[in-house]
Amino acid sequence: MTKARNISYLSRFKRIIGALLGLVLLLVVLTIQWQPSVPENPTLDNLAINTIEQVIVDNAPASISAPGEVSLHLDNEELNLLAAFLLQNVPSLNSVTSNVTIDDGNASVDMSIPLRTPLKTSYLNLHTQVRQVEDQIQLYSVRVGYLPIPSALVHFLRTRAERQLASTYVNYQQIYDLQRSIRTIDFHKDALLIGLDWDPGLLAQVQTQAEQLLLSAEDKDKIVFYFGEIISIARAQDENTRSISLDLLLVPLFNMAHERILSGANPLSENRALLQALSLYVNESDLSQLVEPPSAAALINPRRLNVTIQRRTDLAQHFTSSAAMSATVGAGVAGILSTSKEVHDARYRSGFSFSDLTANTAGVALGMAATKTARDAELFAQRIASATQESDYMPPVSRENAGLTENDFSAQFTDRNSPAYRAKLAEIDAQIADLPIYIEH
Repeated sequence: MTKARNISYLSRFKRIIGALLGLVLLLVVLTIQWQPSVPENPTLDNLAINTIEQVIVDNAPASISAPGEVSLHLDNEELNLLAAFLLQNVPSLNSVTSNVTIDDGNASVDMSIPLRTPLKTSYLNLHTQVRQVEDQIQLYSVRVGYLPIPSALVHFLRTRAERQLASTYVNYQQIYDLQRSIRTIDFHKDALLIGLDWDPGLLAQVQTQAEQLLLSAEDKDKIVFYFGEIISIARAQDENTRSISLDLLLVPLFNMAHERILSGANPLSENRALLQALSLYVNESDLSQLVEPPSAAALINPRRLNVTIQRRTDLAQHFTSSAAMSATVGAGVAGILSTSKEVHDARYRSGFSFSDLTANTAGVALGMAATKTARDAELFAQRIASATQESDYMPPVSRENAGLTENDFSAQFTDRNSPAYRAKLAEIDAQIADLPIYIEH
């Protein structure tokens, strides 16, 4: 009897295991596919990058210093270019392809995520549909391969993800709060229309959050440390001093970073935090989101000195903000934001400036070099710590081609796809590549 019972239990166990394996196999068949639903992203050549920059400029307000309502208009092609650009500039997502299709009152988003194995690459194909409900966007359908995902499960996973992000990253709430500026969202045939309450401080907020995107508690502590070092340097200056070269901050800060790296600190996070702290100080950004008074009053209201490159505060501001953004969100995002600003200036403000563009490009290059790999970050901190002058990291600029209006720019360079303009950019890149800090000894 006992033997028969054991055989019965064994048979039942085998059936359960077989059922579970069958269920797993069914889920694999339903969700994993051999072909991507989105074969490829749009090609991000010079024309595509210029189109993205122009989209940003065309949708920006004429006066960024005046409050008001802004209407954004993005068609299917522009949305797909933006999506491809963002995916390709996030290292963990650069193999993902996507496609956005807009219709009246709703939109579809398809994504293909490759699952690579030594034998064959398969794909996780996601199909998501959203619809316009009054002035809100509602997610109403998600499918993975052939398998529809229940809306309750989608809501649960989204809520869990938001909680995880909020508990992990200190500036997640600030990023989330930026959504409050959106007043209306409308899906029309082949176009997305967004009504936005523009506040003069919005651009600064976006830039700060881009520089500190998904900042962890450890990153925050390091930024506060380097910001404190900057304040110490500022306090040590003569009381009549109003302006200092970026050298006076950059070199000792990287000396400190190199010492901490030799003591076991992570080279990538040290350099990234250093550049973020430097940008916060040089651009006079608010540090209150990282520290709380009254114990940190000196950090929130420090002694402010004008920091310059080639005796110009604007060059130091362009350089440090681009370096911080490049170190955090990548060279692509930093580059496109900085160029878009120059194009906006050409249309509405002080004009297109190649000297500003040079500072932006040099800052991007420094941010890339300082955070490329852990070994590269360590070597770079050592090299720049021995810099002796500004021309070690920033090529000299002149007032030539400064303040070009949109018409002046067109008369001289036709457009940003012209050989003349591309040659000018290549010249700037070559000047930066020849700087001493990028030459390994």
